[in-house]
Amino acid sequence: MDVFAFLDGASPWWWVAFAIAIGAVEMLTFTYFMIWPALAAFGTAIVMWIFPGMSGTAQIATFAALSVIITLVGRYWIKSRRATPSDAPGLNRRSEQVIGRVGKALSDFENSEGVVVIDGVRWRARLAGEAAAKDQTLSIIDADGMTLICEPISGSAPGR
Repeated sequence: MDVFAFLDGASPWWWVAFAIAIGAVEMLTFTYFMIWPALAAFGTAIVMWIFPGMSGTAQIATFAALSVIITLVGRYWIKSRRATPSDAPGLNRRSEQVIGRVGKALSDFENSEGVVVIDGVRWRARLAGEAAAKDQTLSIIDADGMTLICEPISGSAPGR
C-alpha cells in the first residue's frame, strides 16, 4: 500500500502552490526557517517537470532530501554572510564607546570602586591600578559590562 498514492499523477503546479503557501507562512511568522522548505517545494516542482511520472513516494522523498540539503546550504550561506564585521561594533555597547576617554573621579574610591563623570554622565568605575581621590583625572582603559575600568593619569593631582 502506497501511503502517498494521492500524489500519483499530481501536477508540478501543486508543488509550486505548496511553495507559495510555505513562503506565505514565512512572511507571516518571520522565522527565517520556512524559506528553505519553500525552496525545496519549488525544487520538487522543477524535478516533476523533468520527470513527470514520479510516484507520490518519490515526490515526498525528493521534497525531504531537497529540504535537508537546501536548509543546510542556506544556513551555512547565511552564517558566512553574518561573519562580516560591523561598521559600528560598539553601537549598542555604551561603555565601550568611552574607552580611551578621560573622566573625573566624583568621590574617593573605596575598595577600588567608585564613580567617574564623563561629559556630565555618571559611570560606575573600578580601578585597575593605584588608588584615586575625588576630582582626580582618570583614563578609561576597559569596560566590564556597564562598569568602567580606570587608572589614574600620572601627574594629575586631586583638586585640579
